[in-house]
Amino acid sequence: MHRWLMVLVIGVLVPGLVGAGEAKRVPQEYLDSIVDDNPNPLPHGLAPGETVPVLEWADRQGRTPPTGVVRTPAEYEVNDGMLISWGSYPALMTEMTVAVTTGTDATVWIVVSGPSQQSSATSTLTGAGADMDQVEFITYSTDSPWMRDYGPRFISEDGERAIVDHTYNRSRPNDNLFPDHVSSLWSEPQYDIPLVHGGGNFHLFSNGEAFMTDLILDENPGLSEQDVEDLYMDYEGVDLTIMPGFPTWYDWTQHIDMWMLPTADHEVIIGEYPASDTEVRTITEDAVTLLEGRGYTVHRTPGWSSGGTHYTYTNSVVLNEVVLTCQFQNASSSYADEDAAAVATFTAAFPGRQIVPVDCSGIIGNYGAVHCIVMHVPAVDPPMFADGFETGDTSAWE
Repeated sequence: MHRWLMVLVIGVLVPGLVGAGEAKRVPQEYLDSIVDDNPNPLPHGLAPGETVPVLEWADRQGRTPPTGVVRTPAEYEVNDGMLISWGSYPALMTEMTVAVTTGTDATVWIVVSGPSQQSSATSTLTGAGADMDQVEFITYSTDSPWMRDYGPRFISEDGERAIVDHTYNRSRPNDNLFPDHVSSLWSEPQYDIPLVHGGGNFHLFSNGEAFMTDLILDENPGLSEQDVEDLYMDYEGVDLTIMPGFPTWYDWTQHIDMWMLPTADHEVIIGEYPASDTEVRTITEDAVTLLEGRGYTVHRTPGWSSGGTHYTYTNSVVLNEVVLTCQFQNASSSYADEDAAAVATFTAAFPGRQIVPVDCSGIIGNYGAVHCIVMHVPAVDPPMFADGFETGDTSAWE
């Protein structure tokens, strides 16, 4: 039985969505002065010597899904804030934190290894103009910055927030255990879905439709497509569609967030690739045909590969009033035209929200961008949504 439930709260505004100001931009000279604590992080893909974990059949037994009414909020709905892990890419994380804490009333939870790193992060963010009243620190030692892939996936169960956790598809034990830490710290129930997975290979809409690539089948041998779809219905209440993934020579991660971004109910951005990139062009154009056939409005942003790096604008972050949009102004080649085209598309796709470009030049070569280092923390209780927010109507904010 389909256990997803649409929840509407008519005429109610979620506290925190009224009165947010203009998102501040951090001067480039200040960003250039920020020093990485870990300038050589583990990549988004497998590092040398790493393997994809194997979840044995015995490990899949005895796991039970939520028993209440389950709904997984879309990222474009109301969020309490976002989770990031400090250490690598601190200039990018500073841009993000300043924009979110000044342009929204959301919280940025920052994972730090201890008091020294927290002090350093506080100094950096304060100097950049972040509203530190909206920053909270979590002390925990992660292995990598790729929070989207290993962080807790939040659901609503009977109107209360809960966590669904998967086995991280990298052999990084501290990252894999981070959702357990959050569950204990925040006293939120956790359900362990019996799948090896990376969280960036998942996108959903508030209508209950979700999408990922067939990487999920490669990483869970022995499970059929129907098996995986049933698990996502049971644990997250979504109707899953599995699409082909990009070839690894083009995008090592094969994650769907590298070429898709939901923007509102039945509205999405899909990357548009050169005709010469035959295989990825076919995958994305087939996705456009599928989604338009289901009644979706599809926006397009450029996507391409250069020097072995997959450049994409869909790996951006929608968080309440602010949209953190990838830009590549400091890349070795000039992509000013592509950057401008992406901003124009995001502006059209997100009326009423602030489009804040952030420089992803330094991170994109590691097979990811800004969406890969953020996990949304949705607001589910009470109320779950502002009137109209689940449809992408942001007029209530203005």
